[in-house]
Amino acid sequence: MTVRKTQKTLSLLCVAAAIFALTAGCNRKKEETSQEEVERILIPVKSAVATNRDITQTLNFSGNIDAFRRAAIAPAVMGSRVQRIFVEEGQTVREGQLLVRMEDFQLRQSAAQLEQLEADHKRISALLSRGSVTAQQFEQINSAYIAARAGHDLLRNSVELRAPFSGMVIGRYVNEGEVYTGAPGADGIAGVLAVAQMGRMKIEVMVPEQDFVQLRPGQIALVKTDAFPDTVFEGTIFTVNPALNRMSRTSRVAIEIQNDKHVLKPGMFARVEIVTSKLDDVLAVPSTAIVTRDGEPHVFTVENKATPFVTTPKLVKVKTGMVTNEWTQILEGINENTVVLTDNNVSLSVNTAIRVTE
Repeated sequence: MTVRKTQKTLSLLCVAAAIFALTAGCNRKKEETSQEEVERILIPVKSAVATNRDITQTLNFSGNIDAFRRAAIAPAVMGSRVQRIFVEEGQTVREGQLLVRMEDFQLRQSAAQLEQLEADHKRISALLSRGSVTAQQFEQINSAYIAARAGHDLLRNSVELRAPFSGMVIGRYVNEGEVYTGAPGADGIAGVLAVAQMGRMKIEVMVPEQDFVQLRPGQIALVKTDAFPDTVFEGTIFTVNPALNRMSRTSRVAIEIQNDKHVLKPGMFARVEIVTSKLDDVLAVPSTAIVTRDGEPHVFTVENKATPFVTTPKLVKVKTGMVTNEWTQILEGINENTVVLTDNNVSLSVNTAIRVTE
């Protein structure tokens, strides 16, 4: 009997131990599953601290860089042949320097006609003083002489092409021996050469009417180019066209940039940022921190402690001032050093569990 009792007791103990082990395993699984579920529903967010800073409001445009002053060098009379070109692309020239000599066949022909008319003019003038010819006859020869002299001067200026100002040769479109027809070259310029002043550049941008009213001469413009991505060139608005284009409802605005080192070149693509207003040392948060609730601006705030940590955010109504793409001025609602959420915050609520990652 004693042996049977012992065996029964051992059997009961084994069953109890198995049940305990099974129950403990199930509880651990439930706890692990519960933790996994909690981890899954935590929304990761980033935060930033409200601080005092300078805020600059800007308008952004793009355009092409061009020389502030440039000129196409071409003869006034088309159809003549290029006899000699004295300069090359990239060469600096001074005002009045001879750049191109064209064929002078028409000029020599014009000179012969002018010489003959000049002789006739002197002879008729002498006869008029003696009363041998009428005033009408004199006027006819005088008009012909004046027209021939003007035509000769035009042809002479079309034979010797000189630099209208000091600058640099930025284009050569016709070769020696070719006939100049006046047709535009590959870059749309009609001329034998092109000369530009490289120390002063400009960018013309088309500004829509809603932004046009914010611009005026003298405003600062920050210019960036693909050629120099890490360099910001400072320019200023020097003209704002007072009339809008009726088709596009835009106004042409020109920006001047000093280019003393000649690093900027005509034809470069540029992005322009024009400063319209600026505030110094004002409380601001990243613009992504602002969320709208019931048509009013709000921010979600959390504790100011080391990340990462788990919490639920607090929704705070704020009053905003200047708004830019990067920063929003805060007038009321939070103080300096308040921590605000900057991403994954649009659909949050005060009861949402979040993990502040950074």
